[in-house]
Amino acid sequence: MRFLSVAVLTPFALAACSGSESSGGGSVKAGDATPASFIGEWKVSGHIVAPWFAGDGFLPEADPEILEKTLTLSETASSGPAALTCAAATGVVETAPVVGLFNGKVTDAAMAASTLGVAGDSVAVLKQTCTASGGAVQIYHLVKQDRLLMQAGEVVYQFDRPTADIPAEPAAPPTAPAAPSTPAQ
Repeated sequence: MRFLSVAVLTPFALAACSGSESSGGGSVKAGDATPASFIGEWKVSGHIVAPWFAGDGFLPEADPEILEKTLTLSETASSGPAALTCAAATGVVETAPVVGLFNGKVTDAAMAASTLGVAGDSVAVLKQTCTASGGAVQIYHLVKQDRLLMQAGEVVYQFDRPTADIPAEPAAPPTAPAAPSTPAQ
């Protein structure tokens, strides 16, 4: 019964669990993404048990360290949670079809849209190889301008990158009331 409730609630999990007011920014044209598209600080805004998980009798739990720490990506390194930290890395950006994401575990576009919030036909994917640890690979899926998804174990984490605050237009200085005119003498 517990597994059934997870399967039924999964489509709403990322949005409901996020606690984030961020929309993830605008859409991203996957073919235009570069390693620079992934650079920045990312905070976990939600996580779900992977929708393809079919374990019996238990549910995977999120890594508390990933939930608590900020992930920082650069073109040559990553820092934050130990499982995602790499002092020296190389990255390659690819365009991947939505059907087939997460090493082929996303089997249809409806699952990608309803469960993972992935729209469109393709996604920009950063495959970051950690040369400092003998070649471990971490895969990040850029699904919106300021949102990425990453799988660790059987949990999918949603990360949002805070957008820069755009300063409001400066208000025009208040105009002083016109001085009363005096009749010319």
